[in-house]
Amino acid sequence: MKNVSVQIVEMLFENPLEILEFDTPQSHGNMTIIPIIYKGKTLEFISVKEAEELGLISINETDTVSQLEVINNSDKQVLIPFGVTVHGGKQDRTIWEPILLAAGGKQNISNTNKGSMEQKYTIPAKCVEQSRWNYRKGKGFKSSSTRLHPNVAYEAISSVGQGSVWNEIQAYRTEMKYGSGIAPTQSYLEMTDNIDKETNGIVNSFRNVENQCGIATFINGEFIGIEFYSNVQVWEKMSKDILKAFAIESLRFKDKAFNEKSDLSERQLIKALQSLKLNFTTRKGIGLGEVVEFESKNKKWRGNTLVHDNSLVQFYIVSKRGGSTQTNQREQFFQTNISQRYI
Repeated sequence: MKNVSVQIVEMLFENPLEILEFDTPQSHGNMTIIPIIYKGKTLEFISVKEAEELGLISINETDTVSQLEVINNSDKQVLIPFGVTVHGGKQDRTIWEPILLAAGGKQNISNTNKGSMEQKYTIPAKCVEQSRWNYRKGKGFKSSSTRLHPNVAYEAISSVGQGSVWNEIQAYRTEMKYGSGIAPTQSYLEMTDNIDKETNGIVNSFRNVENQCGIATFINGEFIGIEFYSNVQVWEKMSKDILKAFAIESLRFKDKAFNEKSDLSERQLIKALQSLKLNFTTRKGIGLGEVVEFESKNKKWRGNTLVHDNSLVQFYIVSKRGGSTQTNQREQFFQTNISQRYI
């Protein structure tokens, strides 16, 4: 019998209007978004950004580059979304799967002091800063306002892929013609900071609608990806960061010609989703729920979602356009090196 989580995700692609409602498209330059309203079961949780602001969560370095330690002291469930980046420690990292921490932490609980309990999780991470391995301000991390843009996110959706993430960041650096004085440690966060003025201009041109929880995005008239949540308040907290990630993609293709009069509509979006031929895999989440990953048979699209209590906590899918074309052999070389260097 097919996994229930996979069935829910398949339903979204087969009949999107069973789960989603689409509002009127909004456009700025070569970027168009269609606001998404989630019709499925809404869940109560807060974002990692809100938990940090309230002093209820901490993210710390470990001895392994591919793992971080999270301590959750919130009395609410906390979502660490796929694609969120954290700054600090010995290298900036990205979290490569969506993670929903139970209220107060209910897994991997370790007794650290007599009479007290500390709720710890070990979570998977990938490096987005290749040329630094030293502390600047201690072992702690803070989530940043920079999410992975689609090409880098596409490579991060995998249990391997560290080398491919680096390759894609370097390809992005070349595309944007950043000089050697920009991000000398190859920090993706510092590279994207360099275009904050442009991305903020794009982000501020869009507005949230009532009950919005996500967006579908078109760049140069082509469907590029979707991200949404089962919680409106979390979307509101994360929306500018998510729009910024797609705005980076907009700037990558700003000089490419396209048909500005093309009619980007709900009908076209539904057709695009239904046309995807996907393979699905599933596994237990680090915290609550199950992670469902999917990839198109033509290797152009990748995505993941966290399914908990029959609801899509976070849904994400993007396509890869241009960028790095490194081979699998090159990827294996990077994986070997990173194992020898850090673990």
